Amino acid sequence: MRLTRSRLAKGAALLATAVVAGTTISSTAQAVSGVSPVPSGTYLFTAKIQNDLGACSAALVDPTWVVTTTDCLTSGGQPVVAGPPTRPTTVTVGRTDLTATGGHVMAVTALVPHPSRNVVLAQLERPATGVAPISLGAAATAGEQLMAAGFGRTATEWVPDKLHAGAFAVTGIANTTVTIDGSDTATSLCKGDAGGPLVRVSSGAPQLVALHDRSWQGGCLSETETRRTATEVRVDDLGSWISQNTRNSYVALSPAGALLDTRSGVGATAGPRTGAVTTDFQALGVAGVPATGVTAVLVDVTAIRPTTAAYLTVFPQGSPRPATSSLNASPGETISTTQVVKVGPDGRLSVYHQGGSTNVLVDVRGYFTNSGGGGLVAVPHTRVVDTRNGTGTTTGTIPTNGSRTFTLTGGVIPAGAGNALLDVAVVDAVSGGYLNAYATGGAADPTSVMDYAGGVTSQGLSVKLSSAGQVTFVNRGPAVHLVISLEGYVAASPAEGADLRLTQAIQVVDTRANGGAPLKTKGELFLNLTGANGIPLNAMDGALISVTTISPTTNGYLTVEPDGIFAYTNPGGPVVKNPSVSNFTAGHLARTTMVVTKVGRDTGQIGDGKPGVIRILNVSSGTVHVVVTLHGWFNKPAGSAN
Repeated sequence: MRLTRSRLAKGAALLATAVVAGTTISSTAQAVSGVSPVPSGTYLFTAKIQNDLGACSAALVDPTWVVTTTDCLTSGGQPVVAGPPTRPTTVTVGRTDLTATGGHVMAVTALVPHPSRNVVLAQLERPATGVAPISLGAAATAGEQLMAAGFGRTATEWVPDKLHAGAFAVTGIANTTVTIDGSDTATSLCKGDAGGPLVRVSSGAPQLVALHDRSWQGGCLSETETRRTATEVRVDDLGSWISQNTRNSYVALSPAGALLDTRSGVGATAGPRTGAVTTDFQALGVAGVPATGVTAVLVDVTAIRPTTAAYLTVFPQGSPRPATSSLNASPGETISTTQVVKVGPDGRLSVYHQGGSTNVLVDVRGYFTNSGGGGLVAVPHTRVVDTRNGTGTTTGTIPTNGSRTFTLTGGVIPAGAGNALLDVAVVDAVSGGYLNAYATGGAADPTSVMDYAGGVTSQGLSVKLSSAGQVTFVNRGPAVHLVISLEGYVAASPAEGADLRLTQAIQVVDTRANGGAPLKTKGELFLNLTGANGIPLNAMDGALISVTTISPTTNGYLTVEPDGIFAYTNPGGPVVKNPSVSNFTAGHLARTTMVVTKVGRDTGQIGDGKPGVIRILNVSSGTVHVVVTLHGWFNKPAGSAN
């Protein structure tokens, strides 16, 4: 069907250079323009990406990533480098009418340019809720008719408000490019469409074939050129590159290093923090963390002897402070928690303190990157050590300055894993202390991996393993028992395991909200971590969350597990299937712990749970409020086993 003469462009491409009639324009100057605005609700994966220099088009290829042409983001002739953008950059996606309020407008937190092609990935600050990413299609074929979409200039509008699309015929295919012609349908690519998608519709599902690169712009507003041909940059063969660079692998540091220590002035001015105050500190390029190529860090956050009840929240500098705390501390105690936190655009983090006077320590144990390291894998929670009964070790407490070595591989964690993700409970402490942990046989790490208080303290940890799968814990406090459960591990290669997608902190539930009731004895909380959080249905294999228990009325613990078949009719209430991941003590105001968990998945088997759903169970004789925050999720690779 012939299309009318309206083009597919939007004139927001201020990055474009002047156009000389009779010559092709640079890729920054080009755009895609179509014949008419697209129907409402279609092509929602097409995005507008812009900074203070101009705008281009892009395509959502993952809930948290768009792809566009590198030239769109070139600033002052300088090459685009991996890491945070040099200029504040935003993406509008899921909104075909820019005057409407649907979809999202989000900041870009990181860029990953292709080493040899005019293609760049841009990471969004959070998932694009409700917008389905476009998948890659097969290579274009000569004579095939494909659709081009973009927010560029049209034949009659300099800066249109609506997304346009139109048909083009494929006239040639090269190793990295595709040439197209819109003459038969009177369509053109115009300024502002650069980086937009060239799409094939197959069985009703759109597939991304290429991105708009260069155009003659025939028929575009204020252009005298008549040719409607254009050159596209191929992306159909970049599936492996996109997969590799949108996943996050983990690199452990040994020993850990201090990013912030207010006792000595490391990272910021020395002195206790008092009242409601935010302290900014550098996270990239210090303490063993590379200066570039890092998306997030795994840190231990410690409050040191606050004068009153206090809480700390760690978050990327420049981002809104999350509503939930990272750590809660009672007066006089020293206690820590582990958290994964994305890094701000300038490579810095912020820690907010609320409460009385306290010193703050932030140690970095590892970092997440798009290259190198190892992939993370969530496993069913499995109890492997309990010094109270001799599980996985000898029976008996670990004395002051004593050590104990545990073998953690050979079961749910395979041999060769470099790190283990654990829940560690310190039990029967008569006072506070801390633990060291290091790969057995390697150099001892003098930094604290966990600060504990009197009674029972539970915390999620990441520890390095030796080649034999062993870790050695050293107790720097009173004699205590250790109880350890496995939650996941770091594989030997970034290509192994599920694909970890990190997000800004997203609060999933707060049982206190709107006058809500706490979890009662054997009370269950079923949480859907996908859906409203913008994660595709059944794509999630596991999740990285923090769980905060608040105002427990008795001692107890929580279990966290994927949704599935549970025995609801038991006389004693719901069945306790998993080991504890968050122990709490009556009288504690709040405790926060990092948890790695599998989630429900629809595999077609009997007993499957609801996709993306977890169950939290209160195993105590009292009540407790619960806050859950999502920090990342494990994407199940296409074609992998369930």
